[in-house]
Amino acid sequence: MAAYSTSPTRVVAQGDSEIDGERTTWETVSRIVAWVLFVGGLVGAVLGIASLRVEITVAGLILACTAGLVLLKLRADSQESV
Repeated sequence: MAAYSTSPTRVVAQGDSEIDGERTTWETVSRIVAWVLFVGGLVGAVLGIASLRVEITVAGLILACTAGLVLLKLRADSQESV
């Protein structure tokens, strides 16, 4: 049973260079967007705290947390394919 424990999709993805190129571009773009949203959320949270606006602070923190989770997912997926 241990011989069949590897995923067949991972084996196919390593051998196909066209998919790797597209995925690398997609991952790069998604990481840049996620980082921009993460930093924007942190800036929004700081500005909300500075102006004593609870709604802006909460929205900024939600945005930063969501973007942080997306960044963690992208990191886990990239380490899985190596």
